[in-house]
Amino acid sequence: MAEIAQTSHLLSLPAELIFHILGYLEPLDLANVALTDRRLKTQSYDDQIWLPIINENLPERITSPQPLETFRELYIAHHSHWFLPKHKIWFSDSEPNGKLLIARYDPRRACIEAYTMTAMRGEHTLERWEKDPDVIIHSFNPVVALDLNQPTLRLSVDSMQTDDQPNAFPSDRGYAASTRYSKETLMETFAEAGLYGSFMLCRNLPAEAIGSSTSIWPPRRFPANARVRNDSQNGYKSAGHRPTTLAEVSQHNFRLRKWVEYTGRRSQPSIMSFTAQNGLTAALGLAGQYISGGMGFSSRSSMYSGMNVRMPEDITTYATLPEWCYTPTKEKPWRGIWCGDYSGHGCEFILIMQPDKEDEAPLPENMEWLQNWFRGYRRRSSASTNSASTSTSLPDPDPDFEFAVARQQEVAAAFEAEYGDPEPEPDGPFVRTKQPVTDYKDVPTGRLEAVKLTGDMNIPRGEYTFIAPEVGHGGFMRVADEETFKGARVVRSAGHIAGRGFNDDQYMPSQLIMISHDRLAQYWEGFGEGFGHISYYQRVDLDALLKM
Repeated sequence: MAEIAQTSHLLSLPAELIFHILGYLEPLDLANVALTDRRLKTQSYDDQIWLPIINENLPERITSPQPLETFRELYIAHHSHWFLPKHKIWFSDSEPNGKLLIARYDPRRACIEAYTMTAMRGEHTLERWEKDPDVIIHSFNPVVALDLNQPTLRLSVDSMQTDDQPNAFPSDRGYAASTRYSKETLMETFAEAGLYGSFMLCRNLPAEAIGSSTSIWPPRRFPANARVRNDSQNGYKSAGHRPTTLAEVSQHNFRLRKWVEYTGRRSQPSIMSFTAQNGLTAALGLAGQYISGGMGFSSRSSMYSGMNVRMPEDITTYATLPEWCYTPTKEKPWRGIWCGDYSGHGCEFILIMQPDKEDEAPLPENMEWLQNWFRGYRRRSSASTNSASTSTSLPDPDPDFEFAVARQQEVAAAFEAEYGDPEPEPDGPFVRTKQPVTDYKDVPTGRLEAVKLTGDMNIPRGEYTFIAPEVGHGGFMRVADEETFKGARVVRSAGHIAGRGFNDDQYMPSQLIMISHDRLAQYWEGFGEGFGHISYYQRVDLDALLKM
């Protein structure tokens, strides 16, 4: 070592310069440097180096490592988990409702937690639309908050990892090699109720492995820096799902496993999958992997004893969003995460995107028959084009609108009759809008897409709720002159409806009322009862939710 010190140009530098150089290194590089020289080890352990490394992953900077002694210890305690508070927003693939989480670091307990985002409609009042008494305007002032009663995810500095990969199928070589990155981290979020949960790291699915029928999360409708497969026959234990090195750890996805255990005394939970093997005895949890009493566990399992019967488990995959896609700009002021009023379904969260022209995906196939609507044709009997707009609370139609599904062909035929002819006769069933309309100057242009982050039995999470193909002059209809929306631009759009279970989904003509950059309304046209309403959307203040 002395010989190396004599010839090393690095060690001949002043301590201040060495410290400055070390500040550019990644954590693993700092660990490697510490192994080469005693002096470098001392300098690489300095908290002034580790504090910025931690803070670059946190929306709110911290100044103390408590309850730990140093920032280096704090970083190591949550090594490979810092991406959770860094990306903040996480949404799940659970059907049909999904779940939206906000991940934060709690400096009081040095733990990483994620809570479910919830919303209540707020004070509810009704009024009639001045242009159409049959249309009711429902007020919508949502109260958005985090459910702090129960964290969905909690990783403490002393969270325990599960044992090595299950030995139920030792001949299966498809399992990922056992490393700290392939193991699951146990969480204490539900222990008091007999519910248990664990945290799982993910491995990205290469882009070349993603085909048109590949089951992935997030779906292609969402922009993403990485995607993972969200379909598995063995509880996501194979090498294709679990990372074995830090380089393989996805920074944009993770999974949560939850299960119920019935036992008189708590036993150390294993990560064996619940897969029937021996008929009735296996189904009752009386054989093989369904009974755990210290078999195949880590050394800590000796602390526990007793029979433990596990019931079927649930595994949920989560993904994050690139920050740019929900950050508004001058050119794309409606980008963001919004809360919408979905009447009987309650409040739901949506992502509103404004993609660049070159990034626009083809419109859904079942929207093609609305092309004439987008080109400026309207129904002669449409009250909305001769009057102003309003607001109501019902984006996806009423939950009990099976009648609309049963009339799917009738509705499609009616739409075709109303909008199908691109060059109608003057006395035809529809005409091109002729009244002069004046738009504002310098308005944003391009497409606006609204995709559900949380959903319902009709339109589930991950599906479009509405699309406005052009919010600029090309899609402009009018400037609202009614008191409720006075001065708001109105553009053509298409609303997404479906029966229960997302059956027979259709797009219907609608109008997007652009009240402000933080508030929108959607007028849903249509045929028959249950349609012809207006729903509100309000931007979510993410910064307020991120504060402790």
